[in-house]
Amino acid sequence: MAYQVVARKWRPQRFDEVVGQDHVTSTLKYAILNKRTAPVYLFTGIRGTGKTTLARIMVKALNCTDLQPDGEPCNKCECCREIAEGRSPDVVEIDGASNNSVDDVRDIKENISYSPLKSKFKVYIIDEVHMLSKSAFNALLKTLEEPPAHSIFILATTDPQKIPTTVLSRCQRYDLKRLSLDDVAKQLAKILDAEQRQYDMDALYAIAREGEGSMRDSQTILEQLVTFGGGKVTENEISMILGTSDKKQLRGIIESVVKHDSAAAVSFARDIYKSGKSVEKAARDILSLLHNILLYSELGNSTFIEAPAEELEWIKRCSDLANPPDWTRLFRFWNGEYDGIKNSDFSLMLFEVAVITACSFPTMNDFRSFAKNIVSAVPAAPQNVPLTEKKTAESLETPQNKPQIRPETVEVQVKTGEKTEKRLENVKAADEIAEKEAAAPAEEPVRQDYWRDFAETFKEKDLFLYGRLMSLPYHEDEKSVSVTITTTLDSDGETFAERLKSQFAAFSGGRKEFTVNFEKEAGKSIFTEDEFRHIEELEQRRKEMAESKAVKAALEIGFEIKGVFVE
Repeated sequence: MAYQVVARKWRPQRFDEVVGQDHVTSTLKYAILNKRTAPVYLFTGIRGTGKTTLARIMVKALNCTDLQPDGEPCNKCECCREIAEGRSPDVVEIDGASNNSVDDVRDIKENISYSPLKSKFKVYIIDEVHMLSKSAFNALLKTLEEPPAHSIFILATTDPQKIPTTVLSRCQRYDLKRLSLDDVAKQLAKILDAEQRQYDMDALYAIAREGEGSMRDSQTILEQLVTFGGGKVTENEISMILGTSDKKQLRGIIESVVKHDSAAAVSFARDIYKSGKSVEKAARDILSLLHNILLYSELGNSTFIEAPAEELEWIKRCSDLANPPDWTRLFRFWNGEYDGIKNSDFSLMLFEVAVITACSFPTMNDFRSFAKNIVSAVPAAPQNVPLTEKKTAESLETPQNKPQIRPETVEVQVKTGEKTEKRLENVKAADEIAEKEAAAPAEEPVRQDYWRDFAETFKEKDLFLYGRLMSLPYHEDEKSVSVTITTTLDSDGETFAERLKSQFAAFSGGRKEFTVNFEKEAGKSIFTEDEFRHIEELEQRRKEMAESKAVKAALEIGFEIKGVFVE
């Protein structure tokens, strides 16, 4: 007997042998047992997930003369054997990529009216059906809508988006899912056990990753490794054939990055290059490991991680080296770098620079310490002054009420005796200067323009209100400030006036009396009722933003709110 490749030798012949598609196989078996088959079926999914295999098994089950009680074909009767061997006259397999013209569809329409020769149903399996031309699809529409009772169409495609909606509406569609790493690795282990071959489970998971959810691709890689390794499937053989890096090197890079050891990380990266391995694949494998570490670090469990037991233990240990936000930032950074590495002619240079850059990342604890240091370095603000107005209020303090800072209160780090003696002389000289200034007659304090300075505090956070305040007539002396607001006859603005008084009192620290005068005129007022309402809405929005979860979260990690601005 001629040699058969692994993918053909181990092609499933029963529904229960199909891996990872239970949601489809159970439905098809139920339909066959209850004789509720549709005239047109559509199987979609990526390459190597079992679309054509399921079509052939379904055809056998439909035409089997000894159908099993569970809906499985017997694989012993003449119909089952002819279909399995591809010589049944009633089963026609068509490659949509090479038979995509209107003439090919016309041949189907001419032959479909004839009854099957041996089987119960005449079945047309059209693979890669999305490759049919638009004219061919249009010619097939009527046949798909009302096919003869003895005929069934089974369409298979990897790209259902290219199929016209008029065709999709006539099909009973089944989407085959991408196979998981566990499903593929276990199936490969089953094959190797039956073939009496030696293997490492870690190696099978590496094959499954390379197959990207396709059983056929994974089986093709497996056959290549069995031939190369003399019947053994280990990580060394995989590294030689697929060009993947040693897991110790990949893990070493990640651990070095988290520990900020750029020399060790670059050394691992250079070892990968010197060993002849693909830098692009190394970057991709690092991204995959970071993804698994991030999942475990954030979720606290391995529910969504597909990896062998030994790798899973390493992921758990490595996740403790940093916080979830650090792993998130590292994953996003590496994802962006990977795009450049795989498309560049200078992949090694980009790879090494990416590793060095990642080693320099500050951690979240570093950010918290930085924020706390910033907060502690800010001088205490004047009492009873809103935080958004601290800077302006400080600038309005007069020499009489502004706290004086003596030279002794300045914090100085002294390292030598010489510097200490010199500092004491400066302090003494400063005290003598201060005594002379105290004996001199006090100068007349400069009068501050409180109202204009108060209005300036709104320039950045509310330009609308700033313009209105600056346009108000006002009078100011050393003890009081009064402003005049012109209103229409049917509006008062008392609410706004009260809020303006309280804000000015907080701004000035109660140093000046503040009054608001109203002049009612029939003409246009400076503040209309709508404008008063707009101001109140802005104030409410400021309060809501200051109480939001995002702002509170920023405060918790050490940041300080300097102002709330509404556009």
